[in-house]
Amino acid sequence: MPLGAAEACCWEAPCAAAQPQEDNTFLRWIIGGDDGSSAVMDHIPASSAHQPLPSLPPLDTPPPPNFALKPNAEAEAEAANDDTTAALAVEQLAEAATLAEAGDVLGARETLLAMAPDIGAPGTPLLRSALYLKDALRVALSGSSSSANPNSVVLIKKLGAYKAFSEISPVLQFAHFTCVQAVLDHLAAAACIHVLDLDIGVGDQWASLMHELARRRPGAALKVTALVSGTASLELQLVHDNLSSFAAETRVQFRFAALNLDAVNPAELLAIAAGEGEAIAVHLPAGSVRGPVLELVRRLGAKLVVSVDRGCDRGELPFAAHLLQAFQWCASMLESMDAVVGAGSDVIERLVIQPRVESCVLRRYRAAANGEKTPPWRAMLASAGFVPVPASSFAEAQADSLVKKVPVRGFRVQKRGAGELVLHWQRGELLSVSAWRLTSSS
Repeated sequence: MPLGAAEACCWEAPCAAAQPQEDNTFLRWIIGGDDGSSAVMDHIPASSAHQPLPSLPPLDTPPPPNFALKPNAEAEAEAANDDTTAALAVEQLAEAATLAEAGDVLGARETLLAMAPDIGAPGTPLLRSALYLKDALRVALSGSSSSANPNSVVLIKKLGAYKAFSEISPVLQFAHFTCVQAVLDHLAAAACIHVLDLDIGVGDQWASLMHELARRRPGAALKVTALVSGTASLELQLVHDNLSSFAAETRVQFRFAALNLDAVNPAELLAIAAGEGEAIAVHLPAGSVRGPVLELVRRLGAKLVVSVDRGCDRGELPFAAHLLQAFQWCASMLESMDAVVGAGSDVIERLVIQPRVESCVLRRYRAAANGEKTPPWRAMLASAGFVPVPASSFAEAQADSLVKKVPVRGFRVQKRGAGELVLHWQRGELLSVSAWRLTSSS
């Protein structure tokens, strides 16, 4: 179903008479709760047999009888060899990226082909990161994308990996809770909050917002408009269906729409956002900060912009430097996951982390091929008339509490600048969340 016309993909959520429940976990709604029910499974044909993802092993699970633990010295030597191989691979990746940016696609491909054939999983986080960057660059040079609209079974696997990632790592919850808290801190008094989301994901962050609105302001309304590239997919339909079900359960008035950002008519979007008493918030990832987008946000009169920076989108850097930045982010992410679950995160890596890496490499490669080089995203927001909004003390306390619940040490939260909250794994930055508003003179 092509996007572009609001009426073609705008749905009203029924408000059932169910009573609000205190423990509403949106991802449990999607994947299936303790009773085995699943809202998503209704979308899978009966003929599509699917085995659920194996659960991640607990941290203290003993190895099976046929599993021989390697002596520490041998394991350390193997890890050191992996990291040496990864360091060489990074040099070759940088060389390939430099050739690609200069227009020598053939030379870049030959450099990738010359990379060590033993790069791959299993291995250290550095080695696996090199593999994912190599694959992402290969896809970019091919002029295509490996990510197509998934069928029902593939989507269920992806959502299962997403749920597992949310349970073992604080990354997603940190991003979602901090974004939602910023909206609540500044827009909770509005009769209707309208979120324009340029990175909707599975939409679970807005389920959290619904839950808080139902608890704090019964009768409040929420509208979510997903601004996406391409056409409507099963994934968007599932976001709509599950958010609508969640809204009915929490008795929040809810409306969802999806528009093609590449073809949207600003007048059409302005008409959608012209509701009386409506406060507009924009969920704008750092990689999507562009002049035309910011101009649209200004015209809409958005009260708040919440930006998530995952550290792997650097439009101001040359392509090779951007690739290195993405490599460092990926390595930190994988290292943090290894610390929590050891070798049990391969499905999460393949279905959650790798697509994110591919997306940021592909987007930056296309921009570099077109000769585009943007200023740093914070500078672009500032030049467009936006100023940072300090994070509330509650948002800081919530982030600190979340990190303390992780069963391993190494995650930490830092407050940076005028109110940006940053999640680190040891010395590596995983992501940051910041809120912005237009100055009164803009």
